[in-house]
This record gives sequence, C-alpha cells and structure tokens, in this order.
Amino acid sequence: MPFIPSRQASLTYRLLPPTQEPVLHAYEPADLDDMTVTEGLDAVLTDLLDHPITTASNRVFTVMRHIDLLCHLTTRATGEAHFGLVYDHADAAAQAAVEPLSRATAHLGRAAAHYTLTLAPALALLKANTQSTLQQQLGAIHVQSQLSVHFHDALRALTEPHQPSEHTMPVPPPPVSRPAATADPGRLHDLPHDDTT
Repeated sequence: MPFIPSRQASLTYRLLPPTQEPVLHAYEPADLDDMTVTEGLDAVLTDLLDHPITTASNRVFTVMRHIDLLCHLTTRATGEAHFGLVYDHADAAAQAAVEPLSRATAHLGRAAAHYTLTLAPALALLKANTQSTLQQQLGAIHVQSQLSVHFHDALRALTEPHQPSEHTMPVPPPPVSRPAATADPGRLHDLPHDDTT
C-alpha cells in the first residue's frame, strides 16, 4: 500500500522553502484501488492541496486529472454503498458502512461538480496567457477569481464536517392548511375576503 501523507503533513510541507520541499507522489485512479475509501479521500485531498490549480503551470492537465480522481472515488464509494445495501452476503461492517459511504458520496459528488466548473476558467486563462491587451488582462483577473472560488468550494466540500445522520435531511415544514375554494375562479366576489382593509 502506498504511503499516504496526512493532511497535516501536507500543510507542513507547504510551509517549507521551495528548495526544501519534498517531492510528493501524484496519485492516479489506479493507486486508489488499493486503498479504502477513507484512505483514498485523504490521498485525493492531499493531491489537490499539493497540486493547486490556482498556479499557472500545467493547470488544465491538473484540473482534468483531479476531476478523474474525484469521479473515480465517487464511483467507488457509490459501489461500496450499493454492495452493503443490496447483497445478502455483505457482512455487518459493509452494511454499517452504507450510510457513511452515502454521505461521503454526496461530498465527493459536490467536490467533483465544483471541480468541473474550474475547467472553463482554466481553459480561458490558458488563452489569456497568450494575449496581452489591458482589457484581456483585466478579464483574466475575473476568470482567475472564478477559478479560485470553485477550487475552494471543492476543497470545502471535501473537508466540511460530516453531519450526524439525523441532520442530513432537512425536516420539511408542517403543511399549511388552506380553505378549499369551491367558487368559480371567474367570480372573485364569492371568495372570502377581509372587509377591514
């Protein structure tokens, strides 16, 4: 099993001067197959932090690779949740993991959605680097801002605390009782109304 740097170790590496920063492994989907979903999530998050798309070098390639990693992990979590839910021969641990895996799938799907939204700005910035008018440079600042927002939203989706199961679904509001209207819709004077206004 490959070494998985913890999130804290990754953040520590980022504080080192560039000449002392160790070279970390760039994960590919094949690497995730040997990991649990939790280990894979940690590995993907570490990879996202170690290869930020807010820097210009290889941005489009990095965006596509990260989308691939997130989609692969989302599919894996969905498949494991399905196995624990559907198959009679799933053990108790697989059955107990269905709900946490379902919540993880939602977070991974949200992160993948935000990451796919970074692809268009990344391509626009690639074109903007070859253009030099002032208006185009100002437009590139706006596009860079969009890219950063989607990138940070994707990271937030992966790192936000998981809520307990009773809080995952919003409670619907109580039904509002409405009087039944039996009058003809064309005859407004038959409907109840307030004479005090």
